[in-house]
Amino acid sequence: MPFWTAVDGKAQDPKRESRFKVSIESLNNAEGTVWYAKTFAKPQATVKGVKHRYLNHQFSYPGSVEWADCMVEFIDPTDPIDAAGSIAQLLTAMGYQIPQDGKDLINISKRKSVGSLGSVSVSSINDEGEEIETWTLQQPWVTKFEWGSYKYEGDALLSLKLTFTYDWATCEIKNPGVDPVSPAKALSQAEATDSSPFFK
Repeated sequence: MPFWTAVDGKAQDPKRESRFKVSIESLNNAEGTVWYAKTFAKPQATVKGVKHRYLNHQFSYPGSVEWADCMVEFIDPTDPIDAAGSIAQLLTAMGYQIPQDGKDLINISKRKSVGSLGSVSVSSINDEGEEIETWTLQQPWVTKFEWGSYKYEGDALLSLKLTFTYDWATCEIKNPGVDPVSPAKALSQAEATDSSPFFK
């Protein structure tokens, strides 16, 4: 039964763009969330195509999967943490050092970049605050730091942005009793439920 006609006690709202929580291990509070997150762009996957030409014909085949960068936007609170300072510390933890004696040979590495950031995920929540869908970036690291901009004409809260790149993403559906399938039904039930590391 569609959500707009369901009236029984089991009816649930559709997912809403304003019902979400962000978790970035190195920036989380004690509850495991980044409470000052403002927006989070969910993962996007592009299947690259390979073309084959034969006489007057051209045929296309699916190739590798490419995951697009994700961006998270924060407000910049001053209490109990300073987000601008925390983000600046991330850049240092990745291995970036300004030129100075004794540290000229220190470099950024993937090991330090991934390790200093920690796990990154975004979850859709329902009206009870329960997670019903969670996207997790695998081996993420920050590719762009934005500390916002000032202007005398504005009164909006100052915003900061981080852009992540990652190797792949996984999605976990946690809504009990809800079937996440459609294209997966083209596969055997065993393949769709037991052997897919991406969609759980």
